[in-house]
Amino acid sequence: MLRKVLLVMGGTLASRVLGLLRQAVFNALYPDVLKDAFNVAYRVPNLLRELLAEGAVQNALIPLLKGLPPEEAKAFARRFGAFLLGVNLLVLGLGYLLAPFLVDLLVAGESHLREGEGLEQVVYLTRLLLPFLLGISMAALFSALLQAEERFLPYALGPVAFNLVAIGLMALFPGDPTFLGLSVALGGLVQALVQVPFLRGYALEWRWHQAFVPALMRMGPFAFTTSLRQFLNLVLTHILTRYPPAAVTGFYNAEVVFQMVLGLFATSPAIALFPRMSALKGEALARFLLGPLRRLTLLLSLLGGLLSGQASFVVVLLFGLFGPLTPENRTYSALVLTALGFAVLPWGVNTLLLRGLYALGRIREAVSASALVFLANTLGYWLLKDAGLFALNLATALAGYLGLFLYLRLLEREGVGFPSLPPFLLKALFAGLVAALPGWVLTRINPVERAGEALLPLLLGGGLGLGSFLLAAWALRLPLRELLAKPPSGGNRGV
Repeated sequence: MLRKVLLVMGGTLASRVLGLLRQAVFNALYPDVLKDAFNVAYRVPNLLRELLAEGAVQNALIPLLKGLPPEEAKAFARRFGAFLLGVNLLVLGLGYLLAPFLVDLLVAGESHLREGEGLEQVVYLTRLLLPFLLGISMAALFSALLQAEERFLPYALGPVAFNLVAIGLMALFPGDPTFLGLSVALGGLVQALVQVPFLRGYALEWRWHQAFVPALMRMGPFAFTTSLRQFLNLVLTHILTRYPPAAVTGFYNAEVVFQMVLGLFATSPAIALFPRMSALKGEALARFLLGPLRRLTLLLSLLGGLLSGQASFVVVLLFGLFGPLTPENRTYSALVLTALGFAVLPWGVNTLLLRGLYALGRIREAVSASALVFLANTLGYWLLKDAGLFALNLATALAGYLGLFLYLRLLEREGVGFPSLPPFLLKALFAGLVAALPGWVLTRINPVERAGEALLPLLLGGGLGLGSFLLAAWALRLPLRELLAKPPSGGNRGV
């Protein structure tokens, strides 16, 4: 089991690193206006990405496949694959026809993207990107079939292949909007194709199967939360297009870093702990989770503080590897990343708390709470739409803390209480803010524009930030030794 967990984490790490490299190539080879147009167009296939791919398909299919007899599971897999392909082809056709209408919704009336031929370029890129949805959807299906057999290597290879194809096409055809769109569309298709050899003669079969109904019913809760999350993305994209050129790209630069931190240090541990969590209830689950929650809180508060304080250096170093960023791109990316640094702690801890609710079978409660969090985040974006990019993205952190309160209350109602965790979180949050201070000071003393200039202040600010965090943690009596403690082996640790 440890080897499989490490394989998943290794694949996640490789994918995230290549994702950063892809974003750096993207930033270096295209003008800001084209980057903004691409990022808006990319929202369209992403509207249905989680519904027809990834979370919904995998979470619904894997338990169902494990519960069917082997021959029935194979028949269902063939027929569901054909069904999913048909749905995707229908969506692609509708998306191609409705692309101008969808783009008109996404781009604000006063946006710079409506100047000249900007809107037509967004529509063109949208149509080029639509096959990405087909590729990523079939890749999710193939990954679910293989994960049901506990074969994780293809799951790790898929995103790596996607990023390599995208980077290659962007590097070969710099500045070309056609190949920019094709880089993602073809990358998604390759992500599916690299898994086909592992499927051992898998073929589509155009017939009904009785398991379609329970599969679609299982997908329902995920479809609901996905629709809310994508509504949030629609609102956010519309708001971002109201800002000057490079604001849209700045947001998505920062989001890549934010998601990488959460993926490596929150999602991966939650996935590893989930199987054991599923066998526990009440106080046993609370005892099992308390140690990981405290360790995760300390680690995420430190990472969030360092990310917020070092945002300017991180942006220049990661995304300026192949050429300096424009001043607008650099400024907007740093502003957003500074704000998202405050969201690392609550959203990372929420990842584990939400898994606790799923482990208890409280799917309805988990979905309802998640929906409320997404709606609160959307409302925050709308209320702060004219407050600037930093304040706008603080809405994500505030929504994360709302979710933290909701998930803790729901777990407490199930007998999984953590009375000592809220004050612990407050202390860790303060220590994280202290860790950010040296970076904020260095950014003002020594602003940088090129990647080569960013490494030394980043290391200096990181070292001073870590020292400040340790000093604050010692003053607040936070148990830093827990960061080095072994994971719990089965719920026998005391609260």
